[in-house]
Amino acid sequence: MVLIIAGIIVLFIIGVFFIPRRCDVCGIGFKRKYYTWEIEGKKQHLCPNCNSRMSRRVSSKKFTDRFG
Repeated sequence: MVLIIAGIIVLFIIGVFFIPRRCDVCGIGFKRKYYTWEIEGKKQHLCPNCNSRMSRRVSSKKFTDRFG
């Protein structure tokens, strides 16, 4: 029983260290929500503001690729 509780505590501590804290693009700290994008082959964690900018950029690129 003690091993199970110790295992849960260790997993919790490990989980806390691997949660992203800041936006990889602008560096602002996350409050509640973040988004994950793959930029240049690497996973990046973005704030809601940078996420909306990336969404617009990808959307306009797809539009120009399709319609010229």
